[in-house]
Amino acid sequence: MAKVVLKNLTKKFDEVIAVNNMNSTIEDREFVVLVGPSGCGKTTTLRMIAGLEEATGGEIYIGDRLVNNVPPKDRDIAMVFQNYALYPHMNVYDNMAFGLKLRKTPKAEIISRVGDAAKILKIEELLKRRPKQLSGGQRQRVALGRAIVRNPKVFLMDEPLSNLDAKLRVQMRTEIAKLHQRLNATIVYVTHDQTEAMTMASKIIIMKDGLVHQTGDPQTVYDHPVNMFVAGFIGSPAMNFNDVVITDDYKLVNPKFEIDTADNVRKIIKENNLSGKEAVVGIRPEDLEDSKFVHNPRENCIINALVEVTEPMGSEIYVYIDINGVLITARVNPRSEARVGQNIGLYVDVEKLHLFDKQTEKAYI
Repeated sequence: MAKVVLKNLTKKFDEVIAVNNMNSTIEDREFVVLVGPSGCGKTTTLRMIAGLEEATGGEIYIGDRLVNNVPPKDRDIAMVFQNYALYPHMNVYDNMAFGLKLRKTPKAEIISRVGDAAKILKIEELLKRRPKQLSGGQRQRVALGRAIVRNPKVFLMDEPLSNLDAKLRVQMRTEIAKLHQRLNATIVYVTHDQTEAMTMASKIIIMKDGLVHQTGDPQTVYDHPVNMFVAGFIGSPAMNFNDVVITDDYKLVNPKFEIDTADNVRKIIKENNLSGKEAVVGIRPEDLEDSKFVHNPRENCIINALVEVTEPMGSEIYVYIDINGVLITARVNPRSEARVGQNIGLYVDVEKLHLFDKQTEKAYI
């Protein structure tokens, strides 16, 4: 395996900058997920690493080798595509063996490698079937198997689960994570699904408009987003944002509510001299609870508002309230009696508030 280094990587399509001066290092045996909305540049980045797109500027290293001018077949990478890209006229065995045959790998070694990969992926009984006889999940396993037999330095995966149904996606997320641990592989994985990024990655790179906004392990990015885009993109349901004015006694005041702050937030207010200034407060839905289920609540930590919509989820209820035209989401106790058209008091975990600059949208740290 090998690490991947991107230095000042840029890709332009005519006047459109798809990737803008990207600098990232993917360490050996790391599982890195490039995540972001459609059009952010993540797939273009992956295709440049693979050699399927030529970089407009910058350098790509796989291991210690500069590969900008190296053909895809000589980069020692294996790619798993969104649409599986299996040959319909070949059975599973031949699909998995095809790349090895092109490289004139000895027949005994091909049999061994295909057999080992099929065993890892639990598809031994499928080797004689053709793709049309397989389910979507089975086809994706075959596509993964074709990559595994290559024993490449780097695995590149471009939204490999997007064509699967919800249950299969969860199952395959687990399988790919286990596969990474078993192979000790370097994996670069692209998705627009932040749940995939959070559950699978050892490190995530969050992109928007061709720029990297934040890089870090999933929990750090979740706990300490650098700006409102990252804060709103990571986490499901998304973080709530509201304009507030910060008072001299460290309260956050909105026309519809006034909440106190904890010591950690007060420290941020003091260090950034925010008293008397406007800011944006970010509150995650999981940090709001029906006040009836909070024991010994702090004072001045409750937002009262009318319930607009409820979504019972079994283990929890999503409650939507309207604050100055902004819909606020809360994840509350499943025994909550919140009803549409009734008022609810939502208790805010004030130790987990996030403050952002209203103009730059950067987080105050």
